[in-house]
Amino acid sequence: MKDNCQFITNKFYRYDYISYGHTDCYRIITNEGVYFFYKNQFIDVSVLDKLNEGDVIHIASHALNDGTFWLHWLVSWKGDLAIRNKLHCAFPHPSTLILPFLILIGFWLDLQFITLFLATGLFLILIWCICSTLFRLINLVLPKQFFLRQRYHKLKKGDLSFMKTSFLEHRKTVNCSSTDLPVYEGIATNIDRQLIYRSERRKILFDFSGVRLFFDELALDNDHIPVVYSFCHPTFIASGDKLSLIFENNKIHGIINHTDGSSYLIPHCIWISKQKAKTLLRNWYFYTIFAPIAFLLLQIIIYPIKEFDFIMNGFLWIISGAQIIPLLLLLFYTLFSYLNDRSYAKRVLKWLYQTTGHWPKEL
Repeated sequence: MKDNCQFITNKFYRYDYISYGHTDCYRIITNEGVYFFYKNQFIDVSVLDKLNEGDVIHIASHALNDGTFWLHWLVSWKGDLAIRNKLHCAFPHPSTLILPFLILIGFWLDLQFITLFLATGLFLILIWCICSTLFRLINLVLPKQFFLRQRYHKLKKGDLSFMKTSFLEHRKTVNCSSTDLPVYEGIATNIDRQLIYRSERRKILFDFSGVRLFFDELALDNDHIPVVYSFCHPTFIASGDKLSLIFENNKIHGIINHTDGSSYLIPHCIWISKQKAKTLLRNWYFYTIFAPIAFLLLQIIIYPIKEFDFIMNGFLWIISGAQIIPLLLLLFYTLFSYLNDRSYAKRVLKWLYQTTGHWPKEL
């Protein structure tokens, strides 16, 4: 678990950030590699504005699938990105305090449906706060976090014995391998991101050589697993990044970001990418765990306790369907995917791997 942690002394080059979900995602480029992190990992990130090109920084990170790294802490003589040592509880918005009064008014006026709706909303808000706090607590007491905090305090006391020093003057650049695919190079500017709530997708738009292009991805924000177990970073394209695109039939099929060395595969809808697999798994968890429990609680509220046998029979039918139906849909989608032609996506995938030496992020 600690083997993939890396402690290295680098030279700072630049940083960028993009809005991502409920926080910002940052990218730090050094002479050794590229590091990503979320703003809410740290209390204060203003030290990045104080760093200049060539400043020496000490970094703790772990490697990601595409050759980049995820940052856990940063130490410099101008300031730190310090690892969290205290639990920060999640509290509901102050405006939710009005809900208990509305529920009492609903009881007084005998508005059963409205009262039930408000009580359910208050219950879900409290559950969200409790689960968020528990998640932060788990993330705080993980053995890997203890190890990272131990090394951080060791470094702050002046012990550099565990730090490795990078001897590279400049990070290696990515050169595109030869291919017969239509590859276009240019600079991305005027970046815009639009979250489409209805389909849970994020649309990324940018100007490229005078043309407005876009692609979309499933909006899977990393809110449900600790960052110490992350194996890929958010799709990151900042203004001024140099890109190589495979663009054909008015569609982007692959992207190489020369600025940070990351790559992205944008396959046809029939391709089961890792992002789609995560979405299917998340929906399966919802339908098999939370939906039946919510149904059971609703039935207990609506029906009297003497009809408990009827409630349990309905619950057993619901949980059986919740287990079987998603699996049947997944089986059908997998069969449909493998029966269709995926040769073009495989060619793009091969070119991305040959160019970067790592498997791309599949959107």
